[in-house]
Amino acid sequence: MSKNNLKFSFEFFPPKNKDAEESFWKNFKKLEIFNPNFVSVTFGAGGGEKDKTDAFVRKVNEKTRTLVAGHLTCVGMTRDEINNIAEGWLNVGVNKIVALRGDTRVPGKKYQPHPNGYINAADMIRGLKQVGNFEIIVAGYPEKHPDSPNFEADIKNLKQKVDEGADKIITQFFFEKDVFLRFRDRALSAGIKIPIIPGIIPIDDYERINKFSKNCGTTVPLWIKKEFESCKHIPEYYNFVSTKITSDLVNDLQSEDIQEFHFYTLNKCRLSLIACTRLLQGDYSLKEMEEVYASQIK
Repeated sequence: MSKNNLKFSFEFFPPKNKDAEESFWKNFKKLEIFNPNFVSVTFGAGGGEKDKTDAFVRKVNEKTRTLVAGHLTCVGMTRDEINNIAEGWLNVGVNKIVALRGDTRVPGKKYQPHPNGYINAADMIRGLKQVGNFEIIVAGYPEKHPDSPNFEADIKNLKQKVDEGADKIITQFFFEKDVFLRFRDRALSAGIKIPIIPGIIPIDDYERINKFSKNCGTTVPLWIKKEFESCKHIPEYYNFVSTKITSDLVNDLQSEDIQEFHFYTLNKCRLSLIACTRLLQGDYSLKEMEEVYASQIK
């Protein structure tokens, strides 16, 4: 498949302070060179950052030409609160929403819908479609959602979201091609025909990502652990390994006729920048990868 057909999107969370916001805009400008399909702005666990998300979605929409998708979750919000935020976005030209059930602020605590809120993501999609003509993006879980009892129940839940009007699926991150392909096969067997976009997370900090993976039910293969253990005291090679793992995964998926990828940046663009450049322009040595990054920060 042609590398020219590759399409990228990137996820960020609202900056927590002035310095973080300055860093965000620097990172954003670097990633704009890839002409992303869109960028998404997260909502925060428990719905605790809804005001920050609302304001930042509007700011990104106002200051850039890149399409923005705002995240909305069911947690801690009434139907009216969710609908009002969505309507406000629509009024300023934001018609993409990532609709999620969301997680509680307390790890391990069972999800409970707001008494006056949407029950789950499918219920929210039904309501949002009455608010306006949104493009709705939903989450898919190649290794099933941690709250799902089995894969069948998880795919059934995904199908409900599609039946209510979801337009695209972005997956939770994963690290091996076959994990995604099995998920795609299950979705197709269930009659899910909308685009499924792989979610990709560059490993900037192995211990952090490993902990994150355990919380969301993602398997980190043993071979990845061994790769990072072998280079944890060599920062330059550490970055090379991370970038190679990311770009090799995308190349493997591209060979399966997948052309669109969503990067979870965690508000750090360095590895996403190098990986995307490597994917579009070809393989790089460690030195060349560092030169690519240096050329973008001048």
